Amino acid sequence: MVTSASASATPAVVVENYRLISIECTAAPSGSAGDDWFVYRIAQGKNMATGYRCGSRGDVGAEVERIVNALNVRLLVKGQRYRSAGRPPKPPPRLKTLG
Repeated sequence: MVTSASASATPAVVVENYRLISIECTAAPSGSAGDDWFVYRIAQGKNMATGYRCGSRGDVGAEVERIVNALNVRLLVKGQRYRSAGRPPKPPPRLKTLG
């Protein structure tokens, strides 16, 4: 799903949702045991994230869907595009009082 900001004087911002690309069986990652590992790929536009999960196909699929849904919920906060908690904006200048 692609959403855009409401029409205004500024150009609309297009926000692409995260989506599950694939879940495939794979060998255990280095240093891990077991033979029930899966590799999954999640994309948002051109960005791709790859992760590994151990478990049954059904459990891994359900967990990855929860991850995708949580990422999409974070995309929009109060109707605006999600912004990371990076550097906070500068506060407005303080007024000096005379006295």
